[in-house]
Amino acid sequence: MNNLIKAELFKLKRNKSFWVIIGASTGLSALLHYLVIIGWWQMHGTVFDTAGLSELNALSTFTVPLFFNLIVSTLAGFFISIEFSQSGVIKNQVMSGNKRLHIFIAKYLVFSFGSIIVTILIPLVTALVMVILLGHGDVLNLTNMSYVGRAYSLFTLQFLGYTAIIMLLAIITDDSGKTIILSILFTILMFAIEKLPKPTFIELLYENSIFNQFSTVFKLTMSTGEITMSILIAFLSLIIVSVCGIVVFKKKEIK
Repeated sequence: MNNLIKAELFKLKRNKSFWVIIGASTGLSALLHYLVIIGWWQMHGTVFDTAGLSELNALSTFTVPLFFNLIVSTLAGFFISIEFSQSGVIKNQVMSGNKRLHIFIAKYLVFSFGSIIVTILIPLVTALVMVILLGHGDVLNLTNMSYVGRAYSLFTLQFLGYTAIIMLLAIITDDSGKTIILSILFTILMFAIEKLPKPTFIELLYENSIFNQFSTVFKLTMSTGEITMSILIAFLSLIIVSVCGIVVFKKKEIK
């Protein structure tokens, strides 16, 4: 298993698309944070405003599924989908005598690791660096950092469920373009469900989904019960989607 993870990490490091995404994420994040901090780009009513961290308002962009889906789906398309031939079967070199379960887990772990770097870690680190460099380091006190730590810890747990969904779509579509398009359509659908009137049953499902949690975890205060529920939703979503992904992956033909 360790060798599989090392192999996937090696492929990720050699993946040119991954480095392009890192560069784009870093450059965009630095620019947005700079514009917000100097006051050129006015953002109001964000969760960070509520927490007294208006200097971090640009982070709100990277916590919206409609935006970060573009990053995650692109990485999935050029890191996972390329492992399949045009006929939708697994290439021989993907297998190499290993169990499909282990291959799936290794790919998921490395894909999620890469996604967290470009979608969560880079924007967050960039924000903190820009705040300090532009002379607003006093806002990074213990209270504010505790809020950021709690919010992003829970957000990352939900994000793991999201990467499992995108990986499942990548395995089903076995094409980089289709992966990106289908994931965008899926995220738009979730956005529509959030905004539009819906039946009670659908509303209940959405309220207990990772998509609702993406915003809930950034509430200024959360009770122990809300935190526990958030963790349960994240783990249940991850388990359910991963099982579906494993089943689909096992049914793929080998060529």
